[in-house]
Amino acid sequence: MLFRLLKDTLRRRTRRLLLTTLAVTTGASLAAALLGISLDITGQMGRELRAYGANILASPAGSDLRLEIGGVPVGVPGKRAMLDENELVKLKTIFWRHNIAGFAPYLSALVEVNGQSLALTGTWFDKPLTLPKGVAVRTGFANTEGTSVENTFRTGVKTIAPWWSVKGTWVEDDDPNSAMVGAGLAQRMDWQIGDEIVARVADRVARFRIVGLVSSGGFEEDQIFVALPAAQALLGLTRGVDRVQISALVEPDDRLRPDLRGLDPKDMTPEQYATWYCSPIMGAVLTQIKEVLPDADVRPIRQISQAEVDFLSKIGLLMGLLTVTALGGSALAVMTAMTASVMERRTEIGLMKAIGADGGQIALIFLS
Repeated sequence: MLFRLLKDTLRRRTRRLLLTTLAVTTGASLAAALLGISLDITGQMGRELRAYGANILASPAGSDLRLEIGGVPVGVPGKRAMLDENELVKLKTIFWRHNIAGFAPYLSALVEVNGQSLALTGTWFDKPLTLPKGVAVRTGFANTEGTSVENTFRTGVKTIAPWWSVKGTWVEDDDPNSAMVGAGLAQRMDWQIGDEIVARVADRVARFRIVGLVSSGGFEEDQIFVALPAAQALLGLTRGVDRVQISALVEPDDRLRPDLRGLDPKDMTPEQYATWYCSPIMGAVLTQIKEVLPDADVRPIRQISQAEVDFLSKIGLLMGLLTVTALGGSALAVMTAMTASVMERRTEIGLMKAIGADGGQIALIFLS
C-alpha cells in the first residue's frame, strides 16, 4: 500500500517534483561554483593588482635616516650605503619565488643640467637575468635543492610599473646614451624627443639623447631616466643601487590558520613557524627576501600593500556571503515546496493517520 501511495504521489505531482529538483540542483551548482571561485579569487585578483605597482621596498640596512626629494635620496653617491644589484637574482631562489612578479633597482642622484639641479635615476627597464643551473633554491621550510635547468627571465620597470605611458620608445638596458624624461620636466625645460641632455656630476659629464617622454601621474614626471650602468658611470660607481622595488603576490593574513593570525613569529612553535613561513602572506615573503638580501632593510609599501590586503579580504568575504546566500535560497525553495505540499495534503494525511499509518511512513511519502 505504501509503495502504491508513493507511486501515485510521484505521478500526480511530477511538476512540483521537477521544480523542487531544479531548485536543489541550481542552488547546489551555484554554491559549488561560487565556492570554487572564492577559493581562487584572491590569487587572480592579486595578480591583477600587481599592475598597480610594487608593494615591497628594499633599501640598504643600517643606513642613516635619508632625506629624499621627489623620491631622490639627497646625499653624495658612493658615500651612502648601497645594495649590490648583482645579488637581486637571488630573489628567484626563495620559497615563494614564483610569487615574485618582478623587481627593479634604482640609483638616483641630483645632477647639473643647463645650470639646474635635476633628478636623474638609473634603473632596469626590461632586463634579462639568468638563474644558473645548479643554484640552490628553497623548496620547503628547511629544504633546498639545485635547479635542474638554467632559467632566464626579464624584469624591470616595464614589469612593476606597466601603467607608465611612454611617448616614443623605452631606453634599452645596454644603451648608455639614451634617456627618458618625465613629461612635466620636459615641458618645463622645453625638451622634445631627439634633444640632447648634458648631465654633470663633479668633473664627470655624460650626454644622453631623449628617446621617450614618461607620463605616470607621479614624481617620475620630474625625473630623467637612464640605464643603470650609465647612471653608475656618471656617479663614479662600478655597482650599487640605493633602493629596490619588488612586486610580489601575497594573500591577506586572514587566510592563515586561525591559531597563527596575529601571532608574532618569535612566539610560534617550530611547527607553527614552518606553516607560517610556507604561507604566501606579506610577513613570510618579507622574511624570505631578507634571507637572500641580508644587507637590505625590507619593508612593505603600506599605501599599496595594505590597500591590496583590505580589498582581497573584502572580495573573499563577498564571495563567502554569496555562497551562503545561494545555499540558503536553495534550502528555502525546498522548504517552501515541502510546506505547500503538506498544507495541500492535510486531508490525505488525516486519512492515513486514521487507517493506522505512523509518522515515519507519512514522512517517507513527503521526502520521496
